[in-house]
Order: sequence, then C-alpha cells, then structure tokens
Amino acid sequence: MATEEVISEPNLIVVDQKRWKVMDVGTSASSLEGRAEGNLIVMRPIRGGRLDDVRLAERYFRAVIKRMASRRGKPHIGLATPSFLTTAEKRVMASALSKAGAASVIFVDSTVAAAVGAGADIQGPDGVMVASIGAQTTFAGILALGDSIEVQNDFVGGDSLNEAISRYLRDVHQLVMLDTDIEELKVALIDLTHGAEAVVATLKGRHVETGLDHEVEVDSTELTGAVRSVIGSICDVVLNTLKQAPAEISNDLSKQGIHLVGRASLLRGLDDLIESMVRIPAHHPPVVERAVVLGAAKILGQVRS
Repeated sequence: MATEEVISEPNLIVVDQKRWKVMDVGTSASSLEGRAEGNLIVMRPIRGGRLDDVRLAERYFRAVIKRMASRRGKPHIGLATPSFLTTAEKRVMASALSKAGAASVIFVDSTVAAAVGAGADIQGPDGVMVASIGAQTTFAGILALGDSIEVQNDFVGGDSLNEAISRYLRDVHQLVMLDTDIEELKVALIDLTHGAEAVVATLKGRHVETGLDHEVEVDSTELTGAVRSVIGSICDVVLNTLKQAPAEISNDLSKQGIHLVGRASLLRGLDDLIESMVRIPAHHPPVVERAVVLGAAKILGQVRS
C-alpha cells in the first residue's frame, strides 16, 4: 500500500561552515534564523523559486526526504514551481532531487496549484483568479478550462516586508531586532485598513553602533508607512494581471472575486486594500498558508478530496 505524505517545510538550512555539515533544515531550522552563532549559519538554498545553491539544495532535499516516514524505496516527488521557471532550471532542480533520493519528479504549476488549493473551480469556462503572496514571491493568475490565461509575478513578498521594517528601525531608531521578532512585529502592528487607529509599542533589541540593549517606542503608523512601497509592488502584480486579462473575464471575476493565499496575504487590511484598488471582491479561502502545497498534492492525487 502506497504511503501518501504532504511536505510543507520552510526553505531554510543550517550549515556548520567549519565542517560544511548540514545541522538542520525546514521548520526547526527557522528557529535559528537570526540566532545562529559560531560556525553555524542559516541559508536559503532556493530563492524566488530558483535554486540559489545547487549543492545546498540537494542537501536540503535529502534531509526533507529523510524526514518522510514509513517509506520503502525511493519516493516519487511532486513539486510546485512558478510559471517563469525555464525548462533548463527545472532540469537542474529535478537532478538535485534525484541525487537527494527521489525516484521521479513531477512539476506542477504553482498558479494552478494555488487555485486548486483555494478551492476554486478551474475546469469550467468561467474565469477565476488567485493571488499568492508568499515569503519571496508574489504571483497572480487568471484561470479557466483547467489552464492559466494570464499570470504575473514579482520577487516581492513577506521577506520584503520584513526587510523594509528592519531597515526602517535601523535607519530611524538605530534598533536591530531578530528576524523572528520582526515577523511577529509585522503581524501585530502593521494595519493597512483605512483609518486604522495608531498603536504604540515598546520594542527591544540592540543598538546599531554599540550593540548594547536598546529600547524604543514605535507608532504602528510608522511601520505601516515603512512598508508602503512593498505593498504597492504586491498590489501592482494583481493590477497588472487584471489589465492583461480578456475583457469577457471581468464579469466572472466580479462574481467570484479574488482568492488570496500565502501567509503574507493575511496582513491586516491587505484584502480590503486590494479590493478597493481593483473594484473586485478579495477574500481568503479556508486554506491560505498551505494552499499551493495542498493544491499540488490534490492535482497529483496525493490528497483525496
């Protein structure tokens, strides 16, 4: 009897630089991001959907495959990849997975996977739209009859928001905070809702120059302003997708709205902001953060509906 598993792990790997040994990967590795000391460093073998370091990616894949329980023989791997990935890039990725222990690799388009994971009916003649705002990339696609009609993407996402916040705190308040703390700060304070009330928070970290403990008070409107340009780039992906869409699709989208998936799409007020800009309802489906991976699994027959 075949064993079915859905793997959803952060694209992170902890490496001991001295011995060049992989110490941890995925979810458990994320706890060391910004905290690694000594010879340990946290790296991303995949950036923007592409292999940033083939050797590290192979080790990352091997470690993730090893974590998959109850297995006999080499596993068959299904992988969601962005539509802009070239045939050559897919070939390199497939080779890395094969060396890591995969028996075979099947690629699934991330846009299609996101729509399926969001519960959208992409097989019918009516157009549906999905926008996925992930850690490193944002893509939006309009689909019908089981295929993509228009897809736009940009290398901007949750990490870009964190970087903008971190840069602002450094430049304006001389404050350095851990990546994990920045992530929590983003969720707690950023509010894109029109007329949102300001919230003042006391932030703790290190002083940029002295490295000593440093504490400042920050207004939530400051941080919201710090990420405005990133938010603008995310919204542009949605807008540009709609601009390129066939006119006859507009009525379909007005009825069904835009399915927002990806962790960064949960930013407070982002759905309302997108809706006000494009004049089309924007909403979160039941599955948001894992829509792509679950959609890919459904397409590959790994998850029964």
